[in-house]
Amino acid sequence: MPAEDAVAHYDAVAGAVLDELPGPEWTLQENQRTVREGDEGCRYSPGVWNADAVLDGISGAEGWDELAERLDPVLAEHGFGALGEPERSGAIHSVSSQDQHGAELVLDEQGRLSLRGALVDAEPCTAEALGL
Repeated sequence: MPAEDAVAHYDAVAGAVLDELPGPEWTLQENQRTVREGDEGCRYSPGVWNADAVLDGISGAEGWDELAERLDPVLAEHGFGALGEPERSGAIHSVSSQDQHGAELVLDEQGRLSLRGALVDAEPCTAEALGL
């Protein structure tokens, strides 16, 4: 993905997903945005958005199907695949999806949306190259 498009694109993805999650207020954790050179090139992690409440209608492995019905079309519009089956890490369940640029979107039941690992064309691989 071109560096100059990455920030706006992934902010739009997050905005579209969060618009489908009524209820809690979401806050971007600005300090979670990173740009790092890796083995495969420059990777941009757009950040983490935290809700002020848990996801409504989600309890453990239950309720994700209804959420996926709402989110999958939105994700597809932005180049992401369908949400996978819920996975458990410790006591928290989450679902995830990837796009063609390697970005991973993870949403957990505690109200945390994470976007990370998008491969971007940035030379040099710096936050400034992405306009951050």
